[in-house]
Amino acid sequence: MSGPLLRFEDGKIAIGNKDLLAKSASLSFSPTLNPEKVYGDFDQDIVGAKTEFVKFAPTQGLRGQLSVSFYISPNEFAEDGNPNTINRMFEIMAGMSEEPINNNIIGRYRFDNMYLTNFGFTFNAFSPITATASYDIYGSFQKNYSLRFTKTETDFAHGLKSFASIYSSGSSKEDFEISSLKYNIIVERKPSNQIRANEHTSINTTPHGTVPFRVSTEAIEKEITIDISEMVENLNAYGDQQNLTTPEGLIDSKIEAFLMSIHGEKIARFSAEGKIQSQSMSISEGGYATGTMSITEIVK
Repeated sequence: MSGPLLRFEDGKIAIGNKDLLAKSASLSFSPTLNPEKVYGDFDQDIVGAKTEFVKFAPTQGLRGQLSVSFYISPNEFAEDGNPNTINRMFEIMAGMSEEPINNNIIGRYRFDNMYLTNFGFTFNAFSPITATASYDIYGSFQKNYSLRFTKTETDFAHGLKSFASIYSSGSSKEDFEISSLKYNIIVERKPSNQIRANEHTSINTTPHGTVPFRVSTEAIEKEITIDISEMVENLNAYGDQQNLTTPEGLIDSKIEAFLMSIHGEKIARFSAEGKIQSQSMSISEGGYATGTMSITEIVK
């Protein structure tokens, strides 16, 4: 029999039926309620109708959010024996699937109808790589006491083995020394509800709650920010390196990040190809000059 308190070591965290070795997770659900007022019978004293308060009324279905921080390993990305395949938990492309992620477990709670909204990771030398992800959830959740994390041997991504490369627009290869990298994805979604169907009284007796008819992917952006030893020179107003006399032939800048396990296994490759959004350089007594550059790509 399960105890009343759940220790972190005994908890199970799974996304899309895949176990994660998480550092932390935060799960929340809340309805959207507004006070509902109705007017009663005509009152001669006030020459009008009295306002009667009738509890609260929902304006949309139950909605939840999940934020999780976890270590990256080949287990999260492997699919059909291919270690360099990005699973649907982090599938970022123009044709991103609008199907929900089901079979999700946080601690003792199971739920479906989840959609990715943000994913990112940061790597530095000599430290394991930690990723963060955020999701929107629609509908309700159920409790299950028998769920436990299954311990397996894992080979985590490590900053000592991982590396990145950069190509600036309008030039050939440039040698930049990258000391750290931050990768981030933002997905903008729009839920669509069938109002008349959700007004049916059957939704009040469904334990899973009402869910949107569709959750569309409106926009996707990728951003990579790196700490480097140089800045891109001749930067023009369009975020390109202007080494030519005409704007023709200018290409986007590109940063690629390769995630490797500490034993050298390829886990995944991430990249952003677009315009330089910002760059800076600072130097102080007793240290080296350090720069920061950010590139954003519009995926959709």
